[in-house]
Amino acid sequence: MKLIKMWLLILLCVDMSATVWINSDSDDSDYFRKCCGKNEILKKVTEYNLTMLEYYECVEVSYANEKYNVSISPLIITKGVEVQNGVPSDCENFKAITINNAETDIYSSDNICYDRLDIEILNGSFVKNIPKTIGLSCNKSEGANITRSSLKINQLRKCCPRGQQFDTEYHVCRESYENYEDGWLKDLNISENYIYEVEYGLRCKLDEYALELTETLFTMTVNNSSLLVVNKSDKEERTFLPGEWCMDRLYNGNGLVAQTCTQDCKGFGAFGLRKCCPQGHHFKVLRCGSFISECVPDRDDSTLFNISTYTDPLRSNYHDLFDVMGIRVGLTCPAGRFGLDTSIPQDQHRLTPDAHLESGWILTNTYCLEMFDRRDCPSHDITITAVLCFQPAPEQSQRKDYRISSVVITISSVCLGLTLIVYCALPELRNLNGRNLICHVSMMLLAFSCLARVQHSAVENYHLCTFLGYGIYFGFVAAFAWLNVMCFDIWWTFGSVRTVKPLRKSASERRRFIWYSLYAWGITVLLTLTMFLLDRYPVSIYLDANIGSGACWFGAVQNTETDWPHYIFFVVPMGIVTCTNFILWLLTARYCAKVKSEVHRLQAGSVGERVKKRFRIDRAKYILTGKLWVVMGAGWVSELLSTIVSDPQWLWNIVDLINQLQGVFIFLILVVKPKLYYVIRKRLGLEKPDAHKNATSSSGRTSSTFLSRTISSDERANLRISRPQSIK
Repeated sequence: MKLIKMWLLILLCVDMSATVWINSDSDDSDYFRKCCGKNEILKKVTEYNLTMLEYYECVEVSYANEKYNVSISPLIITKGVEVQNGVPSDCENFKAITINNAETDIYSSDNICYDRLDIEILNGSFVKNIPKTIGLSCNKSEGANITRSSLKINQLRKCCPRGQQFDTEYHVCRESYENYEDGWLKDLNISENYIYEVEYGLRCKLDEYALELTETLFTMTVNNSSLLVVNKSDKEERTFLPGEWCMDRLYNGNGLVAQTCTQDCKGFGAFGLRKCCPQGHHFKVLRCGSFISECVPDRDDSTLFNISTYTDPLRSNYHDLFDVMGIRVGLTCPAGRFGLDTSIPQDQHRLTPDAHLESGWILTNTYCLEMFDRRDCPSHDITITAVLCFQPAPEQSQRKDYRISSVVITISSVCLGLTLIVYCALPELRNLNGRNLICHVSMMLLAFSCLARVQHSAVENYHLCTFLGYGIYFGFVAAFAWLNVMCFDIWWTFGSVRTVKPLRKSASERRRFIWYSLYAWGITVLLTLTMFLLDRYPVSIYLDANIGSGACWFGAVQNTETDWPHYIFFVVPMGIVTCTNFILWLLTARYCAKVKSEVHRLQAGSVGERVKKRFRIDRAKYILTGKLWVVMGAGWVSELLSTIVSDPQWLWNIVDLINQLQGVFIFLILVVKPKLYYVIRKRLGLEKPDAHKNATSSSGRTSSTFLSRTISSDERANLRISRPQSIK
């Protein structure tokens, strides 16, 4: 019996010794082995030559800052923790273990050390790496004393980088030269023994607000890696896990501030709003006179996020409304976004007590506020305004395949090209009216060619997009101008009463074509140049067309208040031209009826037959001009109506298809005619010689537009002089 008790005692002693040696939890045996000493950081070097060489070393903080310009994030260890320094010695191969969270076991041993890895060199090149805490172990001796420690490496996140503190007035980190450990860290008031790895900054999710909680309203306690927040007014408790919170000292103030990520602003009584750019950034205007900008870092205090113009009007009636602020970064707009110009009365806006944005035409919570730096522009100022989302297109429009439009417009462009080739190749067509048509068709071809490219797919290159936009504008304006010339010319032919000098017809037509060219090209260049200059050097949002900015046409959404340049530079001028053409067409119809009655009274004879033939030709020109006016005028009318009424969508799809087929209609009007078919066959040598006679005999019955040499200038003058007074 005594022998059995003795063996049990021996086994108990051995078991207790093993427990102390291998897995002791006694505080007396707890110590933390840190790889590098004070003012040193851990560096990893890896080289791949014939064999891989990998080693770790400790370097001075000052040397690391000077050579690698890295942000040092050391482990924070309280004075109550026993610390030993040193990398395991006489070890050729290390095993590195990343310490991910406080659940990772820590061991006390001479063969294991822990530290922050801030520098990593691979084949002589610095590797940008987020600092991490690692454990280096060396199992050179199987009998080494390895003890599991009761210590844990917890996570602590500082809101601002080293040397900065958080400013709750401007919601940003600002420079402060207060000592790192003697500042915010002492205010945490943690009495227990602890080891913390420190991270910087807070990254909330896209749908979360970063609340700013101060010690005046909340009690905040750090519990390992979590933050316990207690509302002093209602004693409600909230716990935030690692990665959901950060803490820092108040800028130019006493106490701490915590930022916490949450979607529940109302639960904390917070006033939540959006900031367009990330913290510490603002908008830099890329083009003066517009809100086209990019986010850039703050360089001085003048661009701080100052929202006092929005908050001050509310503070007088709601004193505690902004005690807790929640800032959410970014604004996602599928259809694009635009800034409100406070110099325009309808863009005046304000914040409501429930954090909505209100103006005379909208009430929304889908907005963001930001500072716009315009110091490089003539205004030379920095302003803050709201940015809103364009309303997304209707569901039907979103499903519209613009590639089909591109194909239809390309077909129209081919027809316009064929029309242009025919009129340029046949001398019989190059009279005054033919030259007018050539100019008109060539400009339609320019506009439709650029439009086909824009409709095919998105144009990524800004300069190409701008060029195509101005090509579309110049082509359509010039086409309208030349149509106006043709309407005026036919009115001049029928309705003018003037003394005609006995000049050669070719010289008279050449002079008229020069005057027509000066008018058509002059007004087109004037409008395009004016719009270009106001686009590049804007003086008002009403005159800033934004060609190429977000769209290759006018950079605004149709049917909105931002579409004024589209009306001013295109809809209204083309409307004036279209109405003028219609008036000229009606006047010409009136004169045509009068001339027709007088022509029928002429007796048969050489002059009478020529006058009748001349009348038929001019009437054909009048009818052709009317057809072109209908084709072009229908496009303008639909353009105007679409700015007023946008439904039903299927109707506008049909109207768009008709407009896209304008080139086909022009080809049918100008080219697909029997007389022109004969001339083309004759030019190609496909017509028999005796066909000319038949064609000539039937020419009086055709509606061709190019037989303007039938009557001489002298005979036309005599005809006009001999007209009865009632026709004048």
